[in-house]
Amino acid sequence: MAQQIAHLLSMTEHVHVLIVPAATGIHIGLPGPFALARTSEGRWIGHLESQLGGEVVDKDVGVAKLHMMWESVRDEALPRNPSVDLLKEVETYHGPQ
Repeated sequence: MAQQIAHLLSMTEHVHVLIVPAATGIHIGLPGPFALARTSEGRWIGHLESQLGGEVVDKDVGVAKLHMMWESVRDEALPRNPSVDLLKEVETYHGPQ
């Protein structure tokens, strides 16, 4: 886990890492990871992951649902800097492995 946290911290210059606190409890992001990306033409696409594989979401209705899910998760997450600070705190606590 220490290596994963170190990797996430190294990536925070390139991506936003937002942590949903455990105290939040059940929220819409728990069923599994998903991603949203914008193509060079400005069109949104999504990707859902599960234990059985991945699924590309490119229909407007599905992409809109993923955007709604993302906004819900983002509403529960700590802001960017506090998320990074929490990662640093956990990394310091656990130390290098």
